[in-house]
Amino acid sequence: MRTILSGLTLLTLSCSTALAAGLSGPSADVSISLIQYQGNTITRSDERPVRPQRYVCVVPPRQSDNRNSPYVCRAQSGRVGGACRCENVVGTGRLDLTN
Repeated sequence: MRTILSGLTLLTLSCSTALAAGLSGPSADVSISLIQYQGNTITRSDERPVRPQRYVCVVPPRQSDNRNSPYVCRAQSGRVGGACRCENVVGTGRLDLTN
């Protein structure tokens, strides 16, 4: 690791002195322009449209049901934690956001 670091330091110093002395010629312009190039800064996440929030109604199963998982159905937007109902399910649930 120490040899790699010292080699890189030596290479950097030699390149900087060569550029300062003007020994590189026209290739110095190319390397400087590559260092200064900012490139395209747009990321992939910027290109995707924002996904709207989706609400679901979560109704816990009754004790008489043979099921452990709650009933979940789509719901209209509203206050998270508020009461809601699912079609064809007995009972009321709570409004929640999907992941």
